[in-house]
Order: sequence, then structure tokens, then C-alpha cells
Amino acid sequence: MATTLEEPPAPITLAPLPFSSRINSAIRLWLMKILIKIVINVLFLVKRRPPLKCPTYIKTYAIRPNIKNRVFIPSSYQTGGKPLPLYIDIHGGGFALCDPRVDDEYCSYMAQHHGICVVSIGYRRAPRYPFPTPPMDCAALAQAVLDDPDLPCDKSRVVIGGFSAGGNLSLAVSQMDGLRGRVKAVVAYYPVVDFTRSGKRKLKNRPATPGIKDPLEKSGVWMEWGYIPQGTKKMDPILSPIFAKREDLPPNICLMGCEFDMLREEAEDMAEQLAKEEAGERKPLKFGEGWETGNGNIRWEKILGQYHGFNQTPVYFDKPAEAARVQRAHELHDAVAEWLYRIVYA
Repeated sequence: MATTLEEPPAPITLAPLPFSSRINSAIRLWLMKILIKIVINVLFLVKRRPPLKCPTYIKTYAIRPNIKNRVFIPSSYQTGGKPLPLYIDIHGGGFALCDPRVDDEYCSYMAQHHGICVVSIGYRRAPRYPFPTPPMDCAALAQAVLDDPDLPCDKSRVVIGGFSAGGNLSLAVSQMDGLRGRVKAVVAYYPVVDFTRSGKRKLKNRPATPGIKDPLEKSGVWMEWGYIPQGTKKMDPILSPIFAKREDLPPNICLMGCEFDMLREEAEDMAEQLAKEEAGERKPLKFGEGWETGNGNIRWEKILGQYHGFNQTPVYFDKPAEAARVQRAHELHDAVAEWLYRIVYA
């Protein structure tokens, strides 16, 4: 395990914040929700996107009729052709922000460049809908996707993945009844996997970046307040997947963490924990810093030089920096696709 900072044992349940801190968190989180919603709506209104970067269609399911899900089918697919592998995407946003639209760039890329049927599902968000509503919504919608006869996909080749909070939810729902055993792999980009660790500990073990603060340093407190009800057991594996039993998780798991991200350490610790139960010696990645277990079932990558959410956060007013970011994001996504086709979709 990569843990280096000693601290007192974490409380079993989430203790209440002081009243002033609760008010402060509520105000900041709701203001952030409103601001992010306005920004996303404006961007999608004014920015024209080519058809190949848009969903093929938008669909709702009766089990959660108010949640819109975005379906991406490769333009190369012909009706009646060979069924496609399936990737169910869960967006991030601290369990409180954003919606499936924020993952359109990634979902369209995986569909058009790698021939995968991608369904980007939504969920009701905190603080109005705290834990366990988001994982319950995601599990219900993932099952609806798997039971959808209209999707041109192979239901025996199923992967669930997501960014940040979406990575947490992917690991969570893959353990749940109806999905456990049907999901063949999880792809989790810089997920939070351990709510027992304090923010202070996570920041302490993050590499120093003078003058640049971690984007989660402040917002993490508001997100946790909004998502986790008082008295919740923080070692619940649906909340903190690092405590899940190995047999409850899919056989194949790809975990990634950014070098300058306060969540990197816990994701790496989970990868190390999972790797101990796999046979064979580890193999270094051909590209990037990381490893796979001998059988390839567990994959870990530390994304050097990057911060939380880098592959989904455009760099405005700096074209060279934005081009470099996009190139690194595509390299990362291509490496994930290569692993999926070699290990999971084979």
C-alpha cells in the first residue's frame, strides 16, 4: 500500500459537521450546481458540434422515466451487423454536479474510433438525492440497458466505466444484484474509492505543486456533505469500493489516477490490493507509468503531470496547451480501448 501518513483510525460512520459548516457547504454546493448547470447549457447552446460527436439518439427507460440517457452507435455500424461490445458510461461531478452531456466527447470518441456501443446513463444527484440514490439509479438503468433489445450490442461483453464520482459509481453498481457477474470489467478514471480517509491525509500524500491547489481541496468538503448522510457507514463497499470483497467485483478492473490528484493514492492502493490476489508477475505498461497483472486482469496507470479531470477540462485561450491536453487524453483513451479489446472484449 502507498499510504505514508499516520493518522488516528477513521470513525466508522460519518459524523455531523458543525452547524455553520453545514450552512456554508449547502450554500456553496447549491451555488456551484446552479453555475455549472448554466455553463453546460450555454456551451451546448452556442457551440456547434459535428454530428459524429453527438449521441445517435437519446432514450429514457420506464424504471427511471425522468432521466435521459445518451446512446452512441458507431457510424460504421450497419443494421443487422455483428453485435458491438457495450460500454456503459457514468458521468462524474462529485455526485452532485453535471449530467451525461459532459461525457459526450469521450463517449463519441470511444464509439467512432473504437467501434464500441456506448450508453451514457444519468442519475439523480446530491444533495437532494444523497447516497444511496445515485448508485441505485445507476444500477437500475444499467440493468435496463442490458435488457434493451434495441441496442445492437453483445450483452456478454459489458463494461461499466466513469470519471471521478462516475468511477466510484461504476465500481459500486458492478457489485449489486442483477449486475454482479454480468459486468465483465470496470474502467475507473481517477475515482474516489475510500471515504474513510480524511481530506487532510489525501492532500498530505499528494505531490507538492507550488502555487497550484488541488481542485478538490475545497469542493471535496461540500461534496461529501451533500452526498453522505449523517450516520452512514463509510466502510460500506457500495460507498467506498476499496472495501469490496474481490468476488463481488468484476474479474477485470482498470484503475487510473492523475499524478497531482489528491484521489490518486487511494486508487493506487485499491489497484495494489486487487493485484495481490492475481497470479503471475506484473508487467509494466508499454506506454505510461503503471502495470498490469500477469493475466492482464488488473491494470493501473499513474497519469504523469496531470491533475484531476484533465481529460475533460478544456484549456481556453491557449491553443498549444489545449492541443497537448487533447492528445494526451486520446492516448489515454486509446490505451484503455486496447486493454478492453485484448482482455475483456476478446
